[in-house]
Amino acid sequence: MNLLLIDKYLIWSFFKKILSVLFVFIIIFLVVDLIEDVDRMLDYNLTFNQFSLIYFYSIPHYMNIAFPMAILIATVMTFTLMQKNNEITALKASGVSIYRLTIPFFIIGILLTIAMFYFENIIVTKSNTLKSDLEKKYYNKNHKNNINKNIILQIDKDRTIIIDKFNFRNKTANNVSIQEFEANLLKSRIDAEYLIWNNDNWVAKNAMYRSFNNQRPYSSLSDTTLYLDIKPIDLIESRVKPEEMDYWTLKTFIDRLKSNGREHRKWLVDLYFKTAFPFSNIIMILFGVVLTIRKPRTNFLIGIGLSIFVIFIYYIMIKAGQSAGYSGALSPILSVWIANILFFIFGLISLTKTKS
Repeated sequence: MNLLLIDKYLIWSFFKKILSVLFVFIIIFLVVDLIEDVDRMLDYNLTFNQFSLIYFYSIPHYMNIAFPMAILIATVMTFTLMQKNNEITALKASGVSIYRLTIPFFIIGILLTIAMFYFENIIVTKSNTLKSDLEKKYYNKNHKNNINKNIILQIDKDRTIIIDKFNFRNKTANNVSIQEFEANLLKSRIDAEYLIWNNDNWVAKNAMYRSFNNQRPYSSLSDTTLYLDIKPIDLIESRVKPEEMDYWTLKTFIDRLKSNGREHRKWLVDLYFKTAFPFSNIIMILFGVVLTIRKPRTNFLIGIGLSIFVIFIYYIMIKAGQSAGYSGALSPILSVWIANILFFIFGLISLTKTKS
């Protein structure tokens, strides 16, 4: 028997089902999001092209969320249809074990885990940023929230600005620290009592410049124009969002928070989550195999129902773990990996009890 030919058949069949289910989930997410957001769109008189562009940039985010769901359901569909057509029975009669049948699925799972990590950190973060920029542009024209506090914003790859409070009405930022880094080490810092937006530039008031690598570390700055690539609109809705930063940028950001003695637990949870979540692909394949192989005559609809139940429990555990990490109840790394660990152990035990 040509096992390589069988593997190709299984991989192609599995992959087609993943794409089909993924498409359905993305449509569902977009429709639900549209229903929730339609009032705001009407309030701001968005054109069809404007809200279409916003939702276009939402697609990678929803793909990332839906991928594990699609993989689980596609696994259940593939094995259920094979059982219905007596393909598994025929293969077992030819000496092919259940464990051997699962190999191409787990190979795909490993490859998709790697691909998902890079997809999330290259495509998704970029699309989230573009979507956020559009929402600022279209939804915040009136700037009803005129005050923003505790702002941390990365100006460029070497400079970070920290602001206690920003008032959009008078374009004034209070208690400002602009920090410049070199190889993640603090090179210089400007501390200003406040910045004022004037003639398309920021003017520092009652400021002090400090250098950490020369003979004259301190110098006073008064009414000094600072050329920063940020505008008031960037500050009124600025929130450092981990979903808009790739793994490497977020890691650098955390290193800078550490060097300033600032709280960084939440950011560590988000950083570790970027590595933990892609492994859900392997977990879902494992559970898809277990759900169908342990009960060979599982009804198709029952299999889908069980899949949805597993997805529901898994995502609840992920969110609960993250909350525990944010609060300090669990270490940041354990909080995002605990769902994967528990599901993997349970799935592996269930699979080993399956008759080959």
